[in-house]
Amino acid sequence: MALTVPTHIPLSTTVAVPRMDRRLGVVAILVSATAMGFAGLFGRLASPTGAVIGEALTLGRMLFGAVGMVLVLAATGRLGWLRRTRLSWSVVLGGVFLGLSLATYLSATVLTTLSLAVVLHLLGPVLATVLARVVLGERLPRLGSLSLVASVAGMVLASGLLEPSSADVPDGHSMGVLLGALSGLLYGVALLCYRRRGDMPSDVRSFWNFVFGALGAGAMVAITRPDLSRMNAVHWAWAGAFFLVCGLLALGLLVVAGKHLRAVELSALSYWEVVVAVGVGAVVYGEALSGPALLGTGLVVAGAAVHVVVRPSGRAGGRPSRESTLA
Repeated sequence: MALTVPTHIPLSTTVAVPRMDRRLGVVAILVSATAMGFAGLFGRLASPTGAVIGEALTLGRMLFGAVGMVLVLAATGRLGWLRRTRLSWSVVLGGVFLGLSLATYLSATVLTTLSLAVVLHLLGPVLATVLARVVLGERLPRLGSLSLVASVAGMVLASGLLEPSSADVPDGHSMGVLLGALSGLLYGVALLCYRRRGDMPSDVRSFWNFVFGALGAGAMVAITRPDLSRMNAVHWAWAGAFFLVCGLLALGLLVVAGKHLRAVELSALSYWEVVVAVGVGAVVYGEALSGPALLGTGLVVAGAAVHVVVRPSGRAGGRPSRESTLA
C-alpha cells in the first residue's frame, strides 16, 4: 500500500523541534560576536572621510549574505527547502528588524566612538532577555541573572559612560548616540524573533533573514539616499571584506546560535562583541582604555564564561511547547 505524504501542514499543527545543541550554540555566538566586533572597523575603512553610508553597506551585507546562502543551499542539495518551508511573521520581522538595526548601528560607529556605539547596540540582548521572559515564558535562573548583571555592568564600564566626559567630542556625536540606542531596540526585537520557529532549518532561516534584512536596509537607503560617489577601489575592497566577515559569517552564525541557546545565554555571550570592539578601538584608533574600562571587559568575559563552563538545568528553558508551534 502506498503511503500518502501530506504536502501542507495546517497552521495549528505542532511539530517536533530539533534538539538544542548548546555546544554548537556557544561556538556559533562566540565566532559571530567576534566577527561582529570588527564591523565598526570595516565600516569606517569602507566609508570615505565624512561620509555616513551605513545603510548602503548594510544593504550590500544582506544581499551578499542572501546570495551566499543560495550557493550553500545549492551545494548541499537543499535548495528545494526554500519552497517547502512556510514563512511566518517571526521570520519576516526578524530579518527586517535586524537589517534596520545593523544599518543604524553602522552609522553610529562612524558618528561616535566604537565602544559607545557597540554598548548601545548591545542593549538589544538585555531587551530580548526581558521580552523572552514575558512573551516566551523563559525562566531566568539565579546564576544566569548574576552573569547577565555582570555582563551589563562590564559593558557600561567598558564604554566609558561613567567616566568624566571629554571635551573632544566627535562631530555628530548626539546623532550617533541616538542611532546607537535605536539599533539596540531593533536588535532586541530581532533576537526575540529568532527564538520562534525552531522547526525551520538554520540555513533556510539564514537565507530569509538576509532577504528580509535587505528589504529593511533597502528602505533606509531609499529614504536617506547615501552618497557613494566618493568610494574608491580601496573603499570597495573593505566593503567586500565587511560583507563576507560581518555579513555571511557573523549573521549566519547568529541565526544558528539563536536556535540553540536560551535568551539569557545568547545575551551574555553576545557581549563578547564589546571586548572585541573596545580592543579594536584602542589598538587601531587610540580610543582611551582606562582602568574602569579594563575592569569592565573583565566582567564581560566573566559573565560569558559562566555560560561556557556551567550547564543549565533541564527546566530552565521555559515552555518549549510555545516555541514548537508553527507561528
